[in-house]
Amino acid sequence: MLTCLPGLCGPSQYEKEPETSKVSPQDTIVALRKCIETQEKRERHLEHKIEVLAAEAKKKLGNGDKKAAVNIMKKRKMYQMQFEKLEQIKMTLETQAINLESAAQTAEAFQAMTAGNDTMKKIRHEVGIDDVDDVMDDMQEEMQLAQEVSTAIGQPVDMTMGTIDDDDLMAELEQMDEADLSAQFDQAALGRPSATAAESMPSAPTSKLGLSKKEEDDLNRLQAELAF
Repeated sequence: MLTCLPGLCGPSQYEKEPETSKVSPQDTIVALRKCIETQEKRERHLEHKIEVLAAEAKKKLGNGDKKAAVNIMKKRKMYQMQFEKLEQIKMTLETQAINLESAAQTAEAFQAMTAGNDTMKKIRHEVGIDDVDDVMDDMQEEMQLAQEVSTAIGQPVDMTMGTIDDDDLMAELEQMDEADLSAQFDQAALGRPSATAAESMPSAPTSKLGLSKKEEDDLNRLQAELAF
């Protein structure tokens, strides 16, 4: 804590405090600035006193009282010496305040850098390179499993569950084709077209042949019989 000369920095609040109390640099800077203000007030008071004494000395000298004039000048000289001393003290205080402000800023910057470095160390310890490698391996494995699941879902599903053989289905299809051919041969032998042939035959236009109503009915019955 700053210690000023007795009576120079105002009240006793600027006296040295017990060692147990902790004073921040900002508190000390504030105390220095207040002490400088006190010195400036003291300087203004001394300047006024010096001017008043100079006027009194001139007045005494003008009245012919040289002895009184000399005594006043001696008193004025002491005030001048005290004024010069206060100027030196104020300059010292200002220098100390400037240096302390610079040191406080440097300390704050150092504390900030130290805190940042400690935080970086903490993060590095919490997130080690081995942990990062493990996380990346897990991510790769999960992505591979997801791809395998997607591929499996996209595969076609066998509804028969393997209970029906493709060869059996082909043999059944061939038997159906042989049955159709056999039926066509039988109908051809009887002089009747097969159902497939009858369906593919175009129906004869009747309205354009000039047939009577009875003839059109007979022709429709014939076409119906051929369809069986």
